[in-house]
Amino acid sequence: MARVTEKPLAALGAALMLSACGIASAQEVALATDSPQSKFLTDAIRGDLAEVKLGQLAQQKGQSEGVRDFGKMLVDDHSKAQKRTADLAKDLNVTPPTQPTAEQTKKYDALARLSGAEFDRQFAADMVKGHQEEIAKYEKQAKSGDSKVADLAEDLLPTLEHHLAAAQSLQSGGGASHEHDRSPN
Repeated sequence: MARVTEKPLAALGAALMLSACGIASAQEVALATDSPQSKFLTDAIRGDLAEVKLGQLAQQKGQSEGVRDFGKMLVDDHSKAQKRTADLAKDLNVTPPTQPTAEQTKKYDALARLSGAEFDRQFAADMVKGHQEEIAKYEKQAKSGDSKVADLAEDLLPTLEHHLAAAQSLQSGGGASHEHDRSPN
């Protein structure tokens, strides 16, 4: 049983020691462990990486102009968001991931096997579902309190909401608006 607690205690002890010596801030100490903020940042970066890849796939395989335009918007917006999120993660001593999750890769692979109208339909459905899930996570993080991570989540929400509206338009056959009402700065 001692082994189960040795690593977390050692990490906490090291973080507290750095804090006591003035080397790390209290927020960095909190993020050095597996905090909800650290998990949010890591998940957000993985999500952005996955969305960029899916956007590239949509540009290549999309049958409709709307799907191809939506793919370009995903690449542009999620590349910017990924950079902002990774920069904040580094500032808070969180190592940014460099690849999407295995589940995200599996979804990409399933979409990559489709073509034509079937690709467009499944892509739009996946984008609606995925953006609904992400918006819920970002809203929760934005309401979590006064922190740089909560501020980032709040700043990126309008872009995700725009993506959801565009995906819903695609899904209903209306095409995607590629107007950028709000994009991550």
